[in-house]
Amino acid sequence: MMAERGEAVDHLQRLATQLEAHAFQVCLRSPAGLFPRLHVINPMAPARTEDVLAAYEDDGEWWFWLSWAGRIGHAEDVATAAERVASVLHVIRR
Repeated sequence: MMAERGEAVDHLQRLATQLEAHAFQVCLRSPAGLFPRLHVINPMAPARTEDVLAAYEDDGEWWFWLSWAGRIGHAEDVATAAERVASVLHVIRR
């Protein structure tokens, strides 16, 4: 379990770097007894936030997931996952 937790944190840290490049604020949280998660905030609309988790499937492949169980991308493709998180947190200006 500890190795899995460490690998999840590694994947989330890579995603955090990519999201920071998109100007999002991120905070890696690793509470005891819960899956590590990346809290992502749209700084242009701070009420727009999302938690992202990294978890592996039965076949051993790692994926990023939104907190509401929406799978957003393979953990090896952080650019695509970051784009999908950005689209969830995007605010359309009128």
